[in-house]
Amino acid sequence: MFKKFFTSFYFMPVFFLLCWGLFAGHIYLGYTGDILRFTKEGGLIEDVCHIGYVGLLGFLLVFCDDYKDRIKSWGMFLFLAMCAFLREEGLHRHLSRTDSTPFKSRFFLNPNNPLGEKIVFGIFLIIILGAVLYLAYKYAKPLVVNFFKFDTISWSVATMCVIGLFSKFIDRFPANYRKANGAPLPDDIYAIFQLVEESSEMFLPYIAIIILVQYHLKVKA
Repeated sequence: MFKKFFTSFYFMPVFFLLCWGLFAGHIYLGYTGDILRFTKEGGLIEDVCHIGYVGLLGFLLVFCDDYKDRIKSWGMFLFLAMCAFLREEGLHRHLSRTDSTPFKSRFFLNPNNPLGEKIVFGIFLIIILGAVLYLAYKYAKPLVVNFFKFDTISWSVATMCVIGLFSKFIDRFPANYRKANGAPLPDDIYAIFQLVEESSEMFLPYIAIIILVQYHLKVKA
């Protein structure tokens, strides 16, 4: 019975909303005045997220035989998962000698940053973008078509994409609010935005793991 529920199209939305609601709700209600302790760098949420990405890399290695095209599909998934893991580990903050991160537009527009670094990191960004665009080109159409057929993988991937976009929107909101109003959000509201953003983003590697398991069960069926 659980396997039938696990492989149903509605499992992922239900799983995320239930687990995320319980997790974020517990922190908000139980630690109302100390939320930032959980969302800060090195806090509980970041640690749980790191564990998730380690698990994701492990599951990709275990289930590599599910993919006939090791280079153009599985290899790119592994590459992007490693990039996401290294980003969560904060490696990007230590790559440039002159800036806080080489993966933002201001790095390439700043004349004080070395040209060599701009070329190297620009090429790396092009490689990442190329991998993303290739996977989008290869899978976007079947995922969209199968979504309306209530396909499990399509609904799970759609859930992950919506959560990723939502977390980025929430992440940028405080800065956009400051620019628009000339003042930051109140501390208690800012803490809630941090909790929503960090806790939803925390689930992304775990959702990816579940997608891998669902696909594995589909392939072996």
